Amino acid sequence: MSQKEQIVSLKETNKVTQTINQHEIPQPQPLIEPRKNHKPDTGIAWVMAIFGMMATFATWGVNSAYGVLLNYYLTNNTFPEATKYDYALIGGLTVCLAGLLAPVGALLYKVFGFKIVCIIGIISQTAGWICASFATKIWQLYLTQGVLVGLSFSLIYIPATLVVPTWFVKWKAASMSICVSGTGLGGLVFSLSVNKVIDETGDHRWAMRMVCFVGLVIAIGCALVMRPRNHIQPPLKQSLQKELFMKNFKETFDIKIFKYWGVCLISLWFTLALVGYTLMLFTISSYATSVGLSSSQGSALTAIMNAAQLTGRPIMGLTADKIGRSNFTLVCSLLISILLFSFWINATDYGTLIGFVITVGLMIGIGTSLASPLASDVLHPHMEKLPAAWSAINIVCSFFVLVTEVIALALVQENSNKPYLHTQIFAGTCFFVGFLLILLLRERLVRKTIFEQVGKISDGSGEDEEITIEVCDCLLESTVVAYLRRMVHPMKI
Repeated sequence: MSQKEQIVSLKETNKVTQTINQHEIPQPQPLIEPRKNHKPDTGIAWVMAIFGMMATFATWGVNSAYGVLLNYYLTNNTFPEATKYDYALIGGLTVCLAGLLAPVGALLYKVFGFKIVCIIGIISQTAGWICASFATKIWQLYLTQGVLVGLSFSLIYIPATLVVPTWFVKWKAASMSICVSGTGLGGLVFSLSVNKVIDETGDHRWAMRMVCFVGLVIAIGCALVMRPRNHIQPPLKQSLQKELFMKNFKETFDIKIFKYWGVCLISLWFTLALVGYTLMLFTISSYATSVGLSSSQGSALTAIMNAAQLTGRPIMGLTADKIGRSNFTLVCSLLISILLFSFWINATDYGTLIGFVITVGLMIGIGTSLASPLASDVLHPHMEKLPAAWSAINIVCSFFVLVTEVIALALVQENSNKPYLHTQIFAGTCFFVGFLLILLLRERLVRKTIFEQVGKISDGSGEDEEITIEVCDCLLESTVVAYLRRMVHPMKI
């Protein structure tokens, strides 16, 4: 056989072998079809942010209307055996469980995926509102509107806030601000609609059912549409294996996260910001009636403030991404404190109060908008620790928000000319102390950034850096003056 014939024969043999390999021998199929490689910060990412807003609307947005229900409970003595502090604790219990069980929601999300966890949350929320509408004893309201609804928040809202950041790199703060703006949208819609249904029906029961049905439809839409970017959910049997389950557990519940002082500072700041926010949200309507306005005007003020939040939260996120998240948080915390001390205390007519709620409403949601992005700045580049940090922040906060509404009621002096003065001072103090905490946080972030720049300059990769090695050395000195300079050093951070 010639050399040419041998080559032709070898080619034919290879073709036959390939045919056998491709068609006659079954090829193993992957257990899970890989998802399309979606790019971050694109159109579908913003769709996820909008559905994240809807998840917030169906949970925290609904809770924003609790002030209307609280006013109805207190005015009509709905449950004779209950005190005003019972009603305040029920509202606080919902918020407390939403934060306290946030790590559980995050862990279940990792094990079962978004859709299953969200559906469980929908069932809990629906059962909570429907059963609450039939409650005749105060303990029944604790279990339904307090426990079941609070549990649902951790199973719907928390997984949604873990899905949205996976779709963004450049616009993380903006996307999260859009997500949490559902609180303002829900407050606007439900504070007016709940009040209207109560007026039409004469009691709170159908108002609760209306809230339930609206939240049910919207949450189902979120469960069907939302999913993490480029994520392959492992089979349930694999997720429940001891090794993988313990890995997810340790990533979610890691007490060592408090070794990061930045996380501790954010936890305290977030707690104070949420306490101040809650005091504002549930007090403004009652304050309006105390200065001679009607209950409908008080409800309108709450709705206007929620509408301002709807606009303000996305703007805050975009601005924070542009000028630096800690910079923006610092300025906002101080401005809110000034507004509460100087504007709210002196606002006694309807027009002035409208101006106040619009101005403060644009910024009052700073805590929920920027806590997670700030935590990511503190932990960078160790982003795998972010779930544990976010869980820790929520757990710390939950114990305080449980009694926030009780504090709000206890601070009211019924027989005083200014019955809400102590509440106003307390809320303003919360944000001022928060401002001081962010100053401390900013110092740590500036120091961290300067160390990184020194490293770049030393290895020759930092030629374009605006700061020189001499300035770095000056800022990194271990003196009180250098510490104070780091707090206010002009830098996007």
